[in-house]
Amino acid sequence: MRKLRPKSEESLDLLLDTLCNVFGGIILISCLLALLTSSRPVRPKNDGTNSDGNGRFLAERLEAATKELAGLQTILNKIKAQGNEDIQKLLVERDQLRATQNRLRQAAAQEHVDEGSNNDPVGNLTKLRSEVKALDLKIIDGKARTQAATAKERDLASRLQRLKTQIDETEAKRVEYVRFPREHTASKNQFNLILKYGEVFPLHHMDGRVFAGVTRIPPGNPTFTAIPNKSAGWDLLKDRTAILEMLADCKQGGCYIAIYVYPDSFETFRSLKELIYSAGLEYGFDIKPEYHKSRFGPNGSSPSPL
Repeated sequence: MRKLRPKSEESLDLLLDTLCNVFGGIILISCLLALLTSSRPVRPKNDGTNSDGNGRFLAERLEAATKELAGLQTILNKIKAQGNEDIQKLLVERDQLRATQNRLRQAAAQEHVDEGSNNDPVGNLTKLRSEVKALDLKIIDGKARTQAATAKERDLASRLQRLKTQIDETEAKRVEYVRFPREHTASKNQFNLILKYGEVFPLHHMDGRVFAGVTRIPPGNPTFTAIPNKSAGWDLLKDRTAILEMLADCKQGGCYIAIYVYPDSFETFRSLKELIYSAGLEYGFDIKPEYHKSRFGPNGSSPSPL
């Protein structure tokens, strides 16, 4: 009787090599992910004076974590797609091996009962049994590899979920709750200040002189548009004495400070508030868009003191 031999030895070897390469790549990616998630950026020292620095740090950390999350999601999708293909191939190969195993067992049984054969039945049966045993080992190995791939996929999904949780926590830290004091009716004259380019621009001095750093259009008219000139205002550090004298004159004249803040001068506004508190003055403020031009006149309105 003709001996049966498996015809898929080369394809099985190629498949096992491919699977080894795939799982080796998955292990390498997992190690890289473990290194990435275990590294922590050095937090800058917080001395209580640079709240925007903390905000930028949290924003950068959130952006980096978001990019890492997108990369991990892409890798997970690739691994899922590749893992599903490999699992399907393993299942097909398993079915083929089982079919071959059944055919070999049937052939061995037929050869064992075939008394008219000239071949050695004992030798053929031993060889067939060894081949069946080898096929059983390959099936067991395929199952083990499939389980390992499934475990790696679950581990990567768990890491991805933890990273999403960290991003949510980081984003929650960026939320700052601010409560503004209640405004009350103004019973004093206002002294107008414009904060732009990180500088302080009073519309006029306490003695009535026009401040040279603000261009009035049209000039000499009680109703005018005020345009601050860059680098022509008061700096909180260089002109601190002049600012303190101005606040003292406002205190003596019974005025409150009306502040018009532009987006590039929020830090200047925070520092100026401390000087206003120290001088014992009230203040009100209004936030203007970046390219807004403020117009002042006797019939205009001003922010109420807080």
